[in-house]
Amino acid sequence: MYTVILGLFYLFYSRFLSGAIPDDFLKSIREEDPSVEVVVDLSDNFITDLSSSLTTFTNMNLVLVDSDITSPAPEEFCDTDHTGWTAGMVGQVRDGGALNACNAILCPPGSYNKDGRLSVTRGCDVCTSCTTFGCTSCIDETLTNGNKVCEILNELFTKTSGRAWYNNDNWLVVGKDICEY
Repeated sequence: MYTVILGLFYLFYSRFLSGAIPDDFLKSIREEDPSVEVVVDLSDNFITDLSSSLTTFTNMNLVLVDSDITSPAPEEFCDTDHTGWTAGMVGQVRDGGALNACNAILCPPGSYNKDGRLSVTRGCDVCTSCTTFGCTSCIDETLTNGNKVCEILNELFTKTSGRAWYNNDNWLVVGKDICEY
């Protein structure tokens, strides 16, 4: 028998994972000690749905930004039993009462935050070009509208895991000209 103290799983920027998170994901840790701190980073993959089986965990930092998620996080992720999620942000937002606590897991479609989720210093800002949950950047539609070169560069950045590039300065930054990428 072993005791799990901390679970760390980093499978980010891979674009190899796709589909829904399976119900048996992290099953052995859930059965061993669901209160253990678990960090799972599946950012920048093709994750479409979240498994409600993860609600067993009470202290999870689940990072799923830029993963093409089209379904909201299960409401159970954001209830009073999960205030320790995302380093306590779910609890802070819930206690504040003004915002949807699930925004501390992923910003909803139509909004973005550089962290892909609400943070202590910044909420989820309006962005009509974000069509999935957890957007980290907003394409300035006034620059791209009708500008095919800009549209192609923005798609290149998104589809090739631009957030993981060694030099990704100014890419998809609102107000930056494509010559400054």
